Amino acid sequence: MKKNTLIKLVLLILFIVALNSLKAQTSSEKVHKEILETLKLWNTAASAANVDKAILLFDNSDNIMLIGSDSGEVYKGKDQIKGWLTQIFKNVSFSWEMNRIDIDYNGNTAWLFVDGLMIVKFNNGETFKKPYRFSGIMVKKKKTWKWRLFDGSEPKQQ
Repeated sequence: MKKNTLIKLVLLILFIVALNSLKAQTSSEKVHKEILETLKLWNTAASAANVDKAILLFDNSDNIMLIGSDSGEVYKGKDQIKGWLTQIFKNVSFSWEMNRIDIDYNGNTAWLFVDGLMIVKFNNGETFKKPYRFSGIMVKKKKTWKWRLFDGSEPKQQ
């Protein structure tokens, strides 16, 4: 009798562990998919040089930051970021070939790293690609992920 109860208890524990593992994996896949969708929206807004759509992808906090790859490109708060986007989108649009995307999260906060190429398109039609990577922190607000920190960089070419 005791052996039978012990076997049932062990099976119940194994079932609970397997169920929790499956639930965590499903949750992780869902978050990953949501963040990939936000990156797609970011790419679409930047390639269309659409300031309004791009700025909607940032959190409403005064502490959000965008750090560009050029010296001095450090912008804090929506007004500064919107001003920079407005200025840069007058002459160029850009998008990314995202060859590597790493995402991790804890609750409603996620951090990511993207490596690939930036495609820069000037208003005169000239286009070029260059290695580019960015990392950032996102927070989930209601059902969408928003940038809290975007940090872009151009890796040194050998």
